[in-house]
Order: sequence, then structure tokens, then C-alpha cells
Amino acid sequence: MRKCHKSFRADKSGQLLIVAALAIAVLISSTTMYVYELSQKTGSVKSFSVGDSILALKQETNNAVMSSLVNVSNGGEAAVLSANLNELSFTVSRLRYSGMFRLDFALLNDSPYDSGIWISWNTQGTGISGAYANLTLHTNGETEETTTHYTINTTTVLALNGSYIALSGEEKLVSLTLKLDKDGESAAVRDCALFYDDGGGWLYVNTSENLSVFDFGNGTYFFSFVVTTASNQLSVIAQVHDLRGVYVEASTTCSN
Repeated sequence: MRKCHKSFRADKSGQLLIVAALAIAVLISSTTMYVYELSQKTGSVKSFSVGDSILALKQETNNAVMSSLVNVSNGGEAAVLSANLNELSFTVSRLRYSGMFRLDFALLNDSPYDSGIWISWNTQGTGISGAYANLTLHTNGETEETTTHYTINTTTVLALNGSYIALSGEEKLVSLTLKLDKDGESAAVRDCALFYDDGGGWLYVNTSENLSVFDFGNGTYFFSFVVTTASNQLSVIAQVHDLRGVYVEASTTCSN
């Protein structure tokens, strides 16, 4: 268990939206460079196999879905996922490295997903940001034709719970436990901002509240801080980015 002496704070730069066109440009560039590097190693682009192409393109679709989730969770429109995959599909259709390609996709529209996106930041101590797409990659090479079906399902889940101990007057010592998961595994917090409701509005928790943070090293964090409020039911919100830049928030009510 490690004690973090600095307080987590909201990283405003993390709130900046990823521009879809820029993200796609990066995807195209990385695919091109990957093909070029392999062709240099093998001596010619022709020897770059269909299997290598599929591997590279699956990685690029994963990047497209991931960048879209970062965008949407930070305030972008849900339609950016479809727009990014459409753009990538168009780009894939123009590739001629080791054959002809076609990328088809279907976004999950079964509750809780809407157009492949699942955003659920509720008051029950859990927050979820996720994206889900089914993809089919058709390849027509010089000697073989293949059809590859695969799914990209990425989800960041934040769990928050807490309590408090009454001190003198209206002071309260608040204890919070925060757990972050990424695709079913423990994930690290890139930045976290805490807010509490003092009855008149949301206030940011900073070092003046004697904020202390313990990082257990397994995606679990323990926070303690002192607030002054007359309310017996203390509402707290945690706003978090994981290391990928995906934003998620959760709120909980602390009681004595």
C-alpha cells in the first residue's frame, strides 16, 4: 500500500475532445507505417501477408473505437463512433498492400447500449463508460479470400462508496473507497476530482480539507478529508479519467 501525499485534481486538458478527423489521420498514418516497416524487413510490400494485414487492421479498428469512447465520455456526440468507423472503413477499402479489403461494422443497440455507446453515471455508487462494435473484415488476396468476424468491447467502470465520522460542531471526517476497472481488470486512475454537497451547492475537495489519498496499487484508492456541513446525508461525486483518457463519474451518499 502506498500513500500519495499529493491530492488528485481534475486535469482540464483531459477534457479536450479528440477531433475525429485527427484521430482517423493518426490511424491511417500508423497503418501505413506498420505496413512500410514490415515491407522493409521482408524486402517487399508484396511479401506482406494477408494475415499481417488483418492483424494491423484489427488494431486500427480497436484504436478507432477507443478514441471514440474517449471523445464521447468527455462530452462528444455518440455519433462520433459511427463516423470514425465509417471513415476507417472507407480508408480500408482503398488499401492495396496485399489484396483488397472491406470493413463492415454494426454498433450494438441493445440496452444499455445506444449506437454502440454505454454511458451510465448514476447515484448508486457506480459509473460506466463503454463502447461496443461488431466488425467483419473481408480480404481478397492474391491466393486466398478470408472473412474475419470480431468484437471490440471496451468498458471503464468506477465504483464509489463512503461514510463519515462526526467530529466537533458540524465537521465530518469523510472516508471514501474508489475502485476503477478497465475491461474487467483493475485499472489505474490518471486523475480524479472529488466534490461534496454542503447543502448549497457542490464544493471541490482540496488540500484545505486535509485530503489524504492511499493507492493500494490494484485500482483501489482510499480518500479521507474533513468537511463542514450541517447535513446528515453527505453526497459526494468522483470525476475520474483512466490512463487511456476515458472519463467516468460516480456519486454516492455517505452516512454516519
